[in-house]
Amino acid sequence: MTAPDSSAAGRHLPGIDHPLILVRDIDAARGFYARLGFTVTPVGRHPWGTSTSLAVLSRSALELMSIYDEHLIDGYAAGDFRFGRHMRDALAEREGISLVALHSQDAAGDRAIMEARGAVFQGGIEFRRKVRPPGGKWDEAVVSLQVSCDPALPRVSHFLAQQHKPQLLWVPEWMQHANGATHVAAVHYRAREPEPVLHRLASLFGRDRITTAPGGWQVATGQGVFGVIRAGEEDAVIGAGPLPRMGRDEAAAIAIDVAVSDLPAAGRLLATAGIAASEMGGSLAIDDVASCGNVLLRFVPGAR
Repeated sequence: MTAPDSSAAGRHLPGIDHPLILVRDIDAARGFYARLGFTVTPVGRHPWGTSTSLAVLSRSALELMSIYDEHLIDGYAAGDFRFGRHMRDALAEREGISLVALHSQDAAGDRAIMEARGAVFQGGIEFRRKVRPPGGKWDEAVVSLQVSCDPALPRVSHFLAQQHKPQLLWVPEWMQHANGATHVAAVHYRAREPEPVLHRLASLFGRDRITTAPGGWQVATGQGVFGVIRAGEEDAVIGAGPLPRMGRDEAAAIAIDVAVSDLPAAGRLLATAGIAASEMGGSLAIDDVASCGNVLLRFVPGAR
């Protein structure tokens, strides 16, 4: 994985590391993502009761997550936030994107910068989990998190993630994908009342990073873009195809754009796998939103 810019500008602006896609059956989801052309890691376990499998990209990742032990969900607190409980409660409502991790090389330092902009953090979590890279020995990933969860916007919340042993995850064999995926180009939020979402993203990245776009707004990060779509304007941004199931007045992430090196080749792979996809404004949107984990997944060309 290419490390983000370590200059002052890059250091002070984390970006999209990985959206967390909650699913009830992680094995079924892994199987579908493999059919989409992703290389997915073996299922791992967090100490707070969630299971995880990643599609590790060159500048970010997709994380499939489920629950393996509800007895552990209240461990590893960050203030009044419990990571496992947050995931369990969100999954009880529906599958889909719960949180988005932001890449950081200094989680505590980035938290301080964001707090100066007005962001609110519950606290930090330090944890380890067992990882065995292909052909390697068992080791432990060491991770520092800083959690910023807005109770009023639980599915428009984030945490800074700092990997202290990045070599255990950014493994060349895991980063080769048949569909040519390179990075998460964008995560799109939908909101009936967009201003609270925009205010939250401004507190993380700065008001100057927000620009208007068809159907809503875009927020440029250190890597990738957050889109904010006004409810009713989805067609202008992500097309008229199937959308994830969500509450009528709920603000939540509904779509992920994954950049691929060769969009026609990715389309041929999908066709060979028997997976229907719709062309939407120069992108390929997977029609089977449910099998993607109640998220609209789109392949988009090149760097974005």
